[in-house]
Amino acid sequence: MCHELLLQNRPAWMYYIEAPNKEPIDIPSHERYRKYGTSHTLNMEEVEQTDSVIIVPEGCATWIFAYQKCKKVLWWMSVDNFIINEELVGFDFFDSLKQEVSLHLVQSQYAYQYLLQRGISSKDILYVSDYIGENYGRFQLPEAYRKDIALYNPQKGNRQAIQPLIDQTNWLKWIPLRNYTEEEMIALMEISKLYIDFGTHPGKDRIPREAASCGCCIVTNRKGSANFYEDIPIPDCYKINNNPIDYTQTAQLLLDICMHWGEHNRQFDYYRQSIASEREKFSKDVNKFVNTIETEYGTK
Repeated sequence: MCHELLLQNRPAWMYYIEAPNKEPIDIPSHERYRKYGTSHTLNMEEVEQTDSVIIVPEGCATWIFAYQKCKKVLWWMSVDNFIINEELVGFDFFDSLKQEVSLHLVQSQYAYQYLLQRGISSKDILYVSDYIGENYGRFQLPEAYRKDIALYNPQKGNRQAIQPLIDQTNWLKWIPLRNYTEEEMIALMEISKLYIDFGTHPGKDRIPREAASCGCCIVTNRKGSANFYEDIPIPDCYKINNNPIDYTQTAQLLLDICMHWGEHNRQFDYYRQSIASEREKFSKDVNKFVNTIETEYGTK
């Protein structure tokens, strides 16, 4: 976001904190993010101005209450992180939050629907998603180079839910995506036929998009954002009902995908096209966000 705002000639800074203090701290950005060419604010005077806008992720929503003068924007990258934080705090502070936030940004249809259900007006919600790294999807290896490999994310993919499927498909090689560099991840995705995700899908997750871009066929459950076609636009037959999961039927689906990978792979063309357009769409979304802030809230 900060990088894109700078590209659009808008003044923008990162704001690094070390809880529980809200004073900005002066540290260099992580080396993975230095490519974005951002700088960071060094004092509260730059933050606490009536013409300043602070963008806070939903996982840090309680920080919204720490600021008085600036306009406050909440960016919902995940719904579930907010719910978890509410539980940790011990009470429902959403109604108080509504009074403080000028504009809600959502990364997924899942978040959009959640906010509507919590009483946020659609006029106060703006869609600003994200995009995956440019190195994903550069090559689409043909079927002859693909192996009967199923990838999954052990951190978010719910290993407990996947394990019965692993037990029923010993003809598949299952590889957890853990401790790999980006280059190694891409290499694995380019030779694999499947990516399985039975996690909670708290937002429009990154790894399913990366795997699909590299040519994997995607199989998900129907939790969180995976239940919305807008977030994961794949045919329903690749989305497995949650309660209970029919592991025998799912195992048959995986077998059919591996045996007829070319036919199944074409079913993900639209998903890949939508992923490929996300970078351009993000730029337009950020521009719309800036215009909304300036015209409706009188802030630059």
